[in-house]
Amino acid sequence: MGTNVDRTDQANQVSRDLASMYAQGMDFSIPANQKIAMRVASASGLEVDGGQAVLILSKIKVVREADCGSTPILECANQGYPVITQRYVIGNGSLRTSSFGSPLDIDSNTGEVRNWATDTSARVKGFSGGIKRDQYTYAAEYYLAAGESQSGVYSRAMF
Repeated sequence: MGTNVDRTDQANQVSRDLASMYAQGMDFSIPANQKIAMRVASASGLEVDGGQAVLILSKIKVVREADCGSTPILECANQGYPVITQRYVIGNGSLRTSSFGSPLDIDSNTGEVRNWATDTSARVKGFSGGIKRDQYTYAAEYYLAAGESQSGVYSRAMF
């Protein structure tokens, strides 16, 4: 039981620290910054390719009419909905998917979600945070597998 509490505390700390870095503008598309994330989580097994942990970073905003540009309102399917505009997955992405959803079209070099104003796959699931006009929420989800068992520890933090 003590080990699970330690792992939960560790996961909570990792998700808080990395969500804070992300909210302060750290660009996790840069390999050097991914290495910083690995150092923050090094004791828990996070590796960029593989390992026993996964970090999922999401930048979230509510789509406003101005975000739709010249797209007709009827085609701006996400107007009024929170969407993921940027996504990074560091570590073993096969361990767990994001609780916020999984946009289908992400630029692998920049993490930018393409067509987030019109692509309904970019909509956030289960998000009740109040985001003001032109503001973003930065979320870090961290999952740490529990050895060979099918369970693990999940934590998320938002700024």
